This record gives sequence, structure tokens and C-alpha cells, in this order.
Amino acid sequence: MKLTNQQIEYVSDYIESKDILWYELQVELTDHMVTSMEEFWAKDPDLTFHQVKHYAEDKFGRNGFKAIEKERMQILKKEYRSAQWKMIASYLKFPKIIASILAVYLIYQGAFYFDNITVYVRILFGTLMSLSLLSILNWYRFKKIDGKRFLALESAYIMNNSALMLSFYPFILAKEFRENFETNHLLFVPFCCAVVLGFLLVYTGRHLTNKLVLDIKKQYQLS
Repeated sequence: MKLTNQQIEYVSDYIESKDILWYELQVELTDHMVTSMEEFWAKDPDLTFHQVKHYAEDKFGRNGFKAIEKERMQILKKEYRSAQWKMIASYLKFPKIIASILAVYLIYQGAFYFDNITVYVRILFGTLMSLSLLSILNWYRFKKIDGKRFLALESAYIMNNSALMLSFYPFILAKEFRENFETNHLLFVPFCCAVVLGFLLVYTGRHLTNKLVLDIKKQYQLS
């Protein structure tokens, strides 16, 4: 027996009432619930709608919906982290690595225009922090698409705050090793590499977020 559109809508509303906020997860769980209910109904047509709904929900287990949500979040975070690092890795291979090395060199040379290298470090990572915040704002702009929230976009937050987290450490280290920096500029090279890595994190996070938004709009036919 097939569920009516009204019954399917009821199932969808019921799943949403279980604090499942993410649209794609609502759609997926509704499909699974409906399929399972129709299977139970096919085996025993005398069952009521609420009975088959109860049996179908039991298949998910206690707190099954939230457990699926948590598991899916972890999977997505892992996928996005992997995608981001693969993209960054491409900039550490020929020929893109030439641009990365050049960027490190130019940042390193910029240190010689400052009497206090700590000031330069703070300027660099202050800039990185600002760009990171802009990247997070870009993510926040797409937090809802046509009024719908997506778990995929929520999971992608990790791609947009990684550079922001990175930018805090040099402030601490620069203060601790200030005298060493002033006597040996070669110790500044790791910071130059960290800055370039931070910029790559910002760029890749923004790029992958925008790509994800386009994919979601295409898949769910949203504007």
C-alpha cells in the first residue's frame, strides 16, 4: 500500500518535530520512513497508519534520528577536510608550488622593511584573521538557502574557520621568541610558510563552500 501525499507530509512534519533541522536529512529520513512503512503495510494491510509508522520508527532505534544526524555530521566533516587538504596539496605540487614558494619569499622579504619583526608578524596574521572572518561571513550568508538549512553547509564551517584558528598561534609564539626573531630572521621562515598556508585555507574554504552551495541549489532546485 502506498502512502498518500498527505500521509507523507505528516511523516515529514513528524521527523522535523524530532529536532531534525537539516532539509536534506529531513528528505532522506522521510524517504526511508515512507519506504519502510509501505513495506510493513504490504506485509499486513490490516495495520493502521500509526502502527506502521511506529514499526518503521523502531527500525531506527531509540534516538535513531539524532544518531544518524550525528554520524552524518562526522562523515561530512571528514569528507570536507579531506577535500580541502587535497586542494591545498595541489598548490604544493609543480607547477603551482612555484607560486607558493614565491609567496613565501615575498612575505619573508617584507620582514626587512620593519624594525620590529613582531609588528610584521601581527600585521600578517591580523590580515589573515580578517580574511578568515570574511570567509566565515560568506559561509554564514548561505547558512539558509530559500529558508532551508543544510547539514552539509553546517559541516562545511570547519573549512572556513581553520585559518582563523591558525592565526592565533603566531601571536603567542611571536611574543615568546621576539628576541630570537630580531637576531635571526631565518627563524621567520616558518611563519612565512604558515601565512601562505593560512591564505590557502581561506581560499580553499571559500571556494569549496561556494561550490557546495551551487551543488545544493542544483540538486534541490533552489534559487
